[in-house]
Amino acid sequence: MDEEQWLRLKTTDLSYINAIEELNILNRLKCGQTLIKFKSNGHSYSRLYYLDIFENAIHYSGSSHKFKHKACKIKNIDQIRSGFTTAVWKKCLDKRKISPEKSNLAFSILFHNNRYSLDLLAETEHICTQWIESLEYLINRYRSHVRTYHEITDQWIWFLFSHADRDHSGSLSRREVHRLLFTLNIKLNEDEIDKYFKLANIRRNNDEELTHLDKDEFLILYRLVSYRPELLKIICRFNGSTPEQIAGMLSDNTTINNLPYSIPVEHPYDMSSISFQKSRKKSILSRCHRHQQEKLPSVLLENSSSSSSSDVTAKKNCFTTKQLKDFLQYEQHMKRISIEDSSKLIDRFEPSNDRRIYKELSIDGFRLLLLHDEFCILNTDKTQRVYHDMTRPITDYFIATSHNTYIRDNQVYGSCTYETFIHALLTGCRAVEMDCYDGDNMEPIVYHGKTLTRPITFRETILAIETQAFEISPYPLFLNIENHCSYDQQGVMACHLKEIFKDHLLSKPLVDDFQSLPSPEELKYKVIVRSRRYPKGKIPADPKSNQSSDETEPNPKDYHPDFASLIIYSEIVSFTNINHTISTQKCFHSISFKESKVDHLINMHAPEHLDLIKLTKPNLVRVYPSNKRQNSSNVHPVNYWTYGVQMVALNHQANDEAMWLHHGFFSDNGGCGYLLKPSYLLSNDETFDPKEKVYENVKYLQIHIISAQHLPKKTDSIENIDIADPYVEVVTHGIQCDNTKHRTASVRNNGLNPIWDYKINLNIYCPELCLILFKVRDRDRFTRSALLGQACIPFTALQLGYRHIKLRAKDGDYIHGTLFVHIKIE
Repeated sequence: MDEEQWLRLKTTDLSYINAIEELNILNRLKCGQTLIKFKSNGHSYSRLYYLDIFENAIHYSGSSHKFKHKACKIKNIDQIRSGFTTAVWKKCLDKRKISPEKSNLAFSILFHNNRYSLDLLAETEHICTQWIESLEYLINRYRSHVRTYHEITDQWIWFLFSHADRDHSGSLSRREVHRLLFTLNIKLNEDEIDKYFKLANIRRNNDEELTHLDKDEFLILYRLVSYRPELLKIICRFNGSTPEQIAGMLSDNTTINNLPYSIPVEHPYDMSSISFQKSRKKSILSRCHRHQQEKLPSVLLENSSSSSSSDVTAKKNCFTTKQLKDFLQYEQHMKRISIEDSSKLIDRFEPSNDRRIYKELSIDGFRLLLLHDEFCILNTDKTQRVYHDMTRPITDYFIATSHNTYIRDNQVYGSCTYETFIHALLTGCRAVEMDCYDGDNMEPIVYHGKTLTRPITFRETILAIETQAFEISPYPLFLNIENHCSYDQQGVMACHLKEIFKDHLLSKPLVDDFQSLPSPEELKYKVIVRSRRYPKGKIPADPKSNQSSDETEPNPKDYHPDFASLIIYSEIVSFTNINHTISTQKCFHSISFKESKVDHLINMHAPEHLDLIKLTKPNLVRVYPSNKRQNSSNVHPVNYWTYGVQMVALNHQANDEAMWLHHGFFSDNGGCGYLLKPSYLLSNDETFDPKEKVYENVKYLQIHIISAQHLPKKTDSIENIDIADPYVEVVTHGIQCDNTKHRTASVRNNGLNPIWDYKINLNIYCPELCLILFKVRDRDRFTRSALLGQACIPFTALQLGYRHIKLRAKDGDYIHGTLFVHIKIE
């Protein structure tokens, strides 16, 4: 973390909206509002829409019955739009089911990667504006994913309490507590439940109170079972605690680490590079709750105003300003941090007033600090700003690329939609694709030819693209147009492109007689057409034949000069062989390869396979999935990036591992969709070989997988009685020798805060092209292990020291779950 990043951290205010405004916004939505829902067939329904009390979903109830339904979860919302902008609204307008004058009353909630929309009409413009602003606030709050410990206790925990309180008595019986622990994704035996129940039951004035927990006692129970001793041990390392003091504090405070340890791996991978270090604290932890305590553990008193600042034991489980500075300097590698900076961090993250007065950071404050984005595993100085040199020719960059962007589901049937373009652009994609055919009334259409996919018009497609083209990134956007249109309708396409994109459309070279392509910096805010440009009457090759593997048209075409004139810096040409291509092609010529063709080039014996790298230095190369992938599965992108392929086209609608790698790879460099290739893929030095080790660049990487927190159940339902047996897979992707796979053993019956304490030691020979994929799975003896969460981190964006990894679901949405690791690089 450099000085600029640190200054940004010091000036960032998490509470960008004050508490009163927040309360007003949320209460407004919770009270509910009658809105009219419209469907694509023109039917409309009056419904009461409202935010649920847990603030994580929009619900509605019908006008004629009392049943309540979930409309959409906040975490699934991609966008809020005002006006008649979705396909549903346009169909309603076409059918004259609504008047265009009511545009100011309309808004749409788009969710599940922009594939679906909830289209609503408000009674007044004021109500419409309120809902749009309130929903955008909720989305931004979720996307900031600064879900602090207090937010969890204030919302999620009360939800759990209400859910467990089946008889609505306002307290929980032992049986209800037992059921609640299943909800928390942890299984304890009866003796352990009794211990925690008694520790949490602090009133004990009568027999009734001995058998039930009220809300305050329930919060104590939650803090007992979710306590994190690994954070206490880190604090103790830096505050000078003796081994005896550490043992005493762990004995007082640790609650769940006497659960069963990891169970053996049934089919282990090669573990030669893993150094397993099982914690030696078991003998200490076995004394946990040896005696029935009549008082709360010290950790539960940290935030109490009655806790004494002079208590030596209490002081040992916190950081002073100097100890926090030492930790951040020496363990987290924040070299320029000062005592004053540490003091400000305590003021910012410590929840206890008393602790803040005495400038002490408790375990709760330490947890909040480590969960903040700036202190998590991704270096925000690399993921939130563009730091690569953007002034080199555009062929020197990897470009985030989409395949058949118009398809919502699989490649054979279903609807085409322009919403998929918007979703791709909002995730940083800088090259989208459309297959264009003749449509009715001289309006070209976009769809997958010779399939059952339902088309959309070319005009509405580029209108949608125009609205979001540079929302996420200012760098050039490629329109990969597979042109199947007649001569006349090509002219219509050219007219639409010029009319809609205006000055953003690149219609002539930036300079005459260019010998190399311009840079992303020079092409900022430009739309570049990538397609074929043939003289009139020329017959291109057939893409379905074995002789050609590039994207071409199946029939002879005349090329309209207006359309051909727009193909400036990315003209698709046919490929014969690499030597012929390198010797004859111009810098603006571009090649498209089907995956099977480029796989053949990669699988050639040395040194012939290195010819592909020679090809990607002067020319833009695009690789796209085989037409056999009718289910919209994806190619493995890393294989092609290691050979310098700029455009690896992926089906963005697929929630698969290839897309996880894609999002991880392009999260670097500010997420702008362009990554400068490593120098060895750009220079004339031919010593680099993706199939060989690069000893000059080798880095030693140690990943210490410590623990996880708040993992979901495999069905993501609190009703599921099955408790997770989580384990972690760590898979590295890069050049051939950097492809490794490792896994921990599984921890039985604990998805709340399992501890593995395992270390993985790796040599990474090409760090610039290395991605680290973390997958948390639920071990199952009888079925395939279910994914609980995943995260893909570029090696170049790793932060050192103790770091949380914020996990995502399969579809890329953030979940509450986190991994806690220690990263060391030499």
